[in-house]
Amino acid sequence: MIKKKRWRIEPSHSEQESVLIRELGVNPIVAKLMVNRHIDIEEGRRFLEGSLQDLLDPFTLKDMDKAVNLVQNAVGEQQPIVVYGDYDVDGITATSLMYRFLTKIGANVSYYIPERQSEGYGLNLEALEHLIEQGTSLIITVDCGISSYDIVNAVKERVDIIITDHHTAPEYIPPAKAVINHKQKDCPYKDKNLSGVGVAFKLCQAIYLRQCGEWYLDDLDIVALGTVADVVPLVGENRIIVQAGLKKMNEQPNLGIHKLIDVSGLRDKTITAGHIGFTLAPRLNAAGRVTHATRAVELLISRDSDEAEAIAAELQETNMERQEIERTIHEQARQQVASQGHLADYVTIVADEAWHPGVIGIVASRLVEEFYKPTLVISIRDGIGKGSCRSIDGVNIYDALKSCEDMLIQFGGHSAAAGFSIDANRIDELRRRMTDYCKATVSDDEYTPVVSVDAALLADDIDIDIIDRISALEPYGMGNSTPIFAIMDVTVQDIMLMGQLKNHCKIVLETASGTLDAIAWNRPELFRNIFQGMNVKVAFTLQKNEWQGFVSPQLMIQDIEPIVDEQIRLTTEGLRAIYSIVRQSLRGGLRSMYYVEQDILRHKPIDQNGSSALMAIDVFKELGIISEEVNDIGQNMLRWNVIDGQLDLTTSVTFLTYS
Repeated sequence: MIKKKRWRIEPSHSEQESVLIRELGVNPIVAKLMVNRHIDIEEGRRFLEGSLQDLLDPFTLKDMDKAVNLVQNAVGEQQPIVVYGDYDVDGITATSLMYRFLTKIGANVSYYIPERQSEGYGLNLEALEHLIEQGTSLIITVDCGISSYDIVNAVKERVDIIITDHHTAPEYIPPAKAVINHKQKDCPYKDKNLSGVGVAFKLCQAIYLRQCGEWYLDDLDIVALGTVADVVPLVGENRIIVQAGLKKMNEQPNLGIHKLIDVSGLRDKTITAGHIGFTLAPRLNAAGRVTHATRAVELLISRDSDEAEAIAAELQETNMERQEIERTIHEQARQQVASQGHLADYVTIVADEAWHPGVIGIVASRLVEEFYKPTLVISIRDGIGKGSCRSIDGVNIYDALKSCEDMLIQFGGHSAAAGFSIDANRIDELRRRMTDYCKATVSDDEYTPVVSVDAALLADDIDIDIIDRISALEPYGMGNSTPIFAIMDVTVQDIMLMGQLKNHCKIVLETASGTLDAIAWNRPELFRNIFQGMNVKVAFTLQKNEWQGFVSPQLMIQDIEPIVDEQIRLTTEGLRAIYSIVRQSLRGGLRSMYYVEQDILRHKPIDQNGSSALMAIDVFKELGIISEEVNDIGQNMLRWNVIDGQLDLTTSVTFLTYS
């Protein structure tokens, strides 16, 4: 089902690379990676040598001075302050950071996060009215508020509001007492890539600088967690913050993060940005998706070890529940796509009343990975569809929704991801309109996923030294992606399926000086046409494999393709090739005869009706290499019988008609 990918190998820029090698003293591979990321000498020095002392002055953010005065006055007079956050990881970490900081400086502070399903994203007028009734004097928003003009305008005379946000600033800025958002048109702040927790951190920095005359550097692990999770570019200040935050996370982490690391199976590992994005953040996110995000905040602000451990365990369970819900919806969505036939040729749109709206964004991402089309997943409640969109490279999903805005109740987002709501009766019409839009604006090439390869390497050049050298570019993330390399011609020595469901694969690649181990997780479709002895090209990332004190390079496969695809003929050598395919297909036990035949035919076509494949299987049965039996549901199953790899075909096939 996964589409074959188009490889794009970055060209050499030898002159620019030579300058970086000479001026910065970097390895040639590192120089090439920096050029690929458009990093010049000046930026390269900051990139490689940047420190916390290079963080920008927070007071250059518009309205920062006003905000600091408001907070200091509220703290001094012990006025009730409420931190109003969001339910994703950026909002959770921003809320936790601001609450912890204000508590440290003696504020009378509490926090509020809306419930995803009933209140939705951003400021909620009913919630603000409730907070005002409770006597709140100052509300500080984190990771939200910049688009809430009408709501802020409705309460501005009854409560002071400071907005801290990082989302795109609209034409009309809410009339709050102070608005801190580096994306305001008239904000002079140089770095425009901060996350929501990053903006909240700048407010903490400014208050602490005013009170203590130095940078506030506590809680950087919390800031790093939210920054990585929000997939903002890891360059500039974000890079500095995440580097420092990861250092703290590995040496002296926040108590809640420490307990989350333990339950996530990462104890004794060096935590990386990848661990945050793929392991820690989803567990925090699960709270906002399935239950309530306040539980995740309670984890990060906890000072009691037993409490933090209990909450971390609860979030682990919640994440497992989220995964199960997601798996169910994903399978149902896949079946819908299959049933739609040509209606799904240009855009994937699926909907159901039973789907949990908290996970439809994740399902949309998985469907994009599988079908590689702009994707809309819709959860229907009371006749209203709430949709989450994910797109493919080159297709602006926000513009696509805008072309249909006359039929949407509301929509918002950006080029890669968006959300909307619609009358459920108009979903079919939306599918037709979106299909017409994609037909008119999206080229056939854009429906082919691309593997962007940073550099082609020789197999014998891959060692621990090169992994150590490119680690200078970490942490990886948006704007500084994990380097992808390629070997353009290498021989497959062995293939082993792994895992209970046999959905992981290890390949041993043969090189002139030994072997390389390559791993692919949850990508069984990559290996349907890859067999022992075959020459392949491999796209991969690099990491260290540490086992019993021995360290070796390991390739994490992004894509793999056979170099040639010649037809197998039923000569002796042809039967040897089919034997290799059957041996691999049956490794691990019984398998339906139909699927074994299909493995042969998928590898290299033999004839139109597959009679040669059947003949080959009959030969192997005759020789006792495989046997056939019927399982309990009446399917013919094949079993591997002989000592693996000991077959001599030189005299066993003389009775066949050779083609």
